[in-house]
Amino acid sequence: MSERRRKRNKKNKRNKVLIVLTIILAMIVGSAAYGYYTFFGRLQRKELPKTNEELGIQPEAAENKDSNIINIVFFGLDRRNQTSESSRSDSIIVVSIDKTNQKVKMTSLMRDMYVPIPGKGNNRINAAYAFGGPALAVKTINSNFGLDIRDYVTIDFFGLEKLIDKVGGVKINISEAEATYVNGYLAELNRLNGNVVKGVKPGIQVLNGRQAVAYSRIRYVGRGDYERTERQREVLNQLFQKIKAQGTAKIPGLVSELIPYIETSLSNKEIIDLAMEAAKFNTSSIEQFRLPVDGYFKSQNINGMAVLVPDIEANKDKLHEFIYGEK
Repeated sequence: MSERRRKRNKKNKRNKVLIVLTIILAMIVGSAAYGYYTFFGRLQRKELPKTNEELGIQPEAAENKDSNIINIVFFGLDRRNQTSESSRSDSIIVVSIDKTNQKVKMTSLMRDMYVPIPGKGNNRINAAYAFGGPALAVKTINSNFGLDIRDYVTIDFFGLEKLIDKVGGVKINISEAEATYVNGYLAELNRLNGNVVKGVKPGIQVLNGRQAVAYSRIRYVGRGDYERTERQREVLNQLFQKIKAQGTAKIPGLVSELIPYIETSLSNKEIIDLAMEAAKFNTSSIEQFRLPVDGYFKSQNINGMAVLVPDIEANKDKLHEFIYGEK
């Protein structure tokens, strides 16, 4: 990895959680400033199944290893146009909120992990969302890694595109190889969505929403999916800084832009309670983890797909150690 990439990776840790927490907290600010129902009434709701069996929660996980630790999964959806119904989860992040120790932990699940999907056989983990929406995606994560996730939040990348435009774009340094792929993705998105966004050139520049989303999707430059997640964190870091610079008075308007692109199983009360809880935390100490863990997976080509085949039990143990402190 280049020195630039190493610095970028270190700098951008934690910011996916930070941007999500900012969005949730901003909802509280927004509801006070513009009216409760103006904001929460526009959120898309989809309840998850209630039984442990339907959620893929195993008996030992159902006991909840620590009732003061709440696990929620965040999905970032990958759609090529705003009218498509089916989409895979391009980003999967399990956020663990530890109320006792006032900590937030984030676990990124690499989308190319090859795991059993209940009722669908083995496939990349991000295919679960396309096969059965958030219910099957949550069941897949719980059943493979022994978690007790009962709620989710989905954010559509088109919402991030609009939010980035709203704050005036994000400054990114693009390499020559990256520029080639960004322009290729832009051509596809322009064709599908009927309006034209200009291409980019190598170097430091301010990207608009669509350009930034195209940049976030690059996976064939450098170390594939690893560097793709670094690019996503870089875009979100820049977006987070822009949102902070706007000041609290403008945040409700920014959130209003994003709300139509958010879907969740959480109730209004649960969102408020979690936001109030998170507001007490020191977000500078957010911890980060990734599955699969280095040394506990194999890179393989299965049915023409480049996938990461994890040692499920070893990765589950490592994950539980990270979230619950178990050895």
